[in-house]
Amino acid sequence: MKYNKIIIYGGTSEISLSLVDMYIDECEKLIIFCRSKKKFFELQKNFGNINSENLKVKVLEVELNDLVKNLEIIDKMKNDISGVIWVAGYTGDGNEEFENISEAEKNIKINFLNPAIILTELSKKIKKNSNSFIAVFTSVAGLRGRKKQLFYSSSKSGLIAFLSALRQKLFKYQISVITVIPGYMNTKPFREGDLNCPSFLIAEPKNVAQNLKKAIEKNKEIIYINSYWKIIMTIVKLIPEKLFKRFSF
Repeated sequence: MKYNKIIIYGGTSEISLSLVDMYIDECEKLIIFCRSKKKFFELQKNFGNINSENLKVKVLEVELNDLVKNLEIIDKMKNDISGVIWVAGYTGDGNEEFENISEAEKNIKINFLNPAIILTELSKKIKKNSNSFIAVFTSVAGLRGRKKQLFYSSSKSGLIAFLSALRQKLFKYQISVITVIPGYMNTKPFREGDLNCPSFLIAEPKNVAQNLKKAIEKNKEIIYINSYWKIIMTIVKLIPEKLFKRFSF
């Protein structure tokens, strides 16, 4: 399938790098939003087919927390976008956020408020046809509040609800909105978290990218990257609140 222009938010994540490698030959132009151009090109060398002079790739250096700058960039874009893939996010520190309101605010902005506003503005720039899409990575944490990740889980829950509403809003324009629920992924933040977890619950970045690409082509709406997490979270959502509050999730 050929696309005109695809935007990827969170360009230096391992998943994004795999997505760039997969889509480079399937679209006229890739636009990458990331925190560091230098880091993007250093990491992308591992894939071998992209460099800073590549005319098919435009890399924009901007902080997700800088909403004004993001909106200024988007406002200048033409209405010719085929797809948006949102991989950006920020886990934060649940304990610190509970004590420090500025840290809590940062988590809410990065994981819900800014993505919701930015995606709304980007949706106005997307071509209205059956091949157009918005795919957004959320989290299993957003399916039920977690005391260890109070603001993160709440923000992701809000993002999931927002995507459901956006899906309804864009349905008449034939623009697909895909909610991606990944579970644990073998990326740098996960490895640095030092979590003990069975290997079958951990997805490799390249496999995540491949599964997302297939879901986009099939116009899926809500996808679990790992089907085990769908089973787990179905059970978790059924646990009564009186019992659930005693768990240490």
